[in-house]
Amino acid sequence: MIEAILFDFDGLILDTETPEFDSWQEVFESYGVRLERRVWDWSIGRHSLDFDIYEHLSELSGQPIERKVVRPIMRRDYLERIERNPILPGVELYLTTAKQMGLKLAVASSSSPGWAVGHLKSRGLLHYFEFVLSAGDVDKAKPDPELYTMAVERLGVQPQNAFAIEDSVNGLIAAKAAGLQCVVVPNPMTRGMGFDAADMCLNSLSNMPLEKLLENLQSQASHRNGGLSKAKV
Repeated sequence: MIEAILFDFDGLILDTETPEFDSWQEVFESYGVRLERRVWDWSIGRHSLDFDIYEHLSELSGQPIERKVVRPIMRRDYLERIERNPILPGVELYLTTAKQMGLKLAVASSSSPGWAVGHLKSRGLLHYFEFVLSAGDVDKAKPDPELYTMAVERLGVQPQNAFAIEDSVNGLIAAKAAGLQCVVVPNPMTRGMGFDAADMCLNSLSNMPLEKLLENLQSQASHRNGGLSKAKV
């Protein structure tokens, strides 16, 4: 029986990933080079320290990069883009429905400490969650399962009685390695990734009521050895 839902943040609750790529792409173009999607895709869902984008820019452009000059410019543009983005469809309805059903909710994000909390608070969503975990709470962020393992332990539930909602392959790998079922809701930056290991893929949380999703996950769990096909909506 499902007792808890664990949410990723970036790209799932709020699309921060498309604005970040677009902002960095403009920086790269100003140096006469291009940030390739295949390079960027590898970093999605990971901690920012896993990929030194300044070093990558320096290697491509052949120029030294002054971080203290580049970062404020990129960051200002990035944050302005994020502020224009609404909470993704279906998210708040899932949160209110989950609370009405007595489910426990938490966020497990590979983002830096304070990032998800700040945005959730400013959007009026922080109160839905028991807690928010970030890369600062663990030794290894996604695709390592530590964030999810810590989350279920703190919620006091067994992995089989919880599921994760993710948007990236790295998040999916982490959730499954922690023993969780995982529903994937790709965003524009992750839509082309392979999610064969997901228990379910939705184009949007607004495509399926939470009650129906729970029924489907429970059915899949009950028939896991019977070859029941994964749902894609």
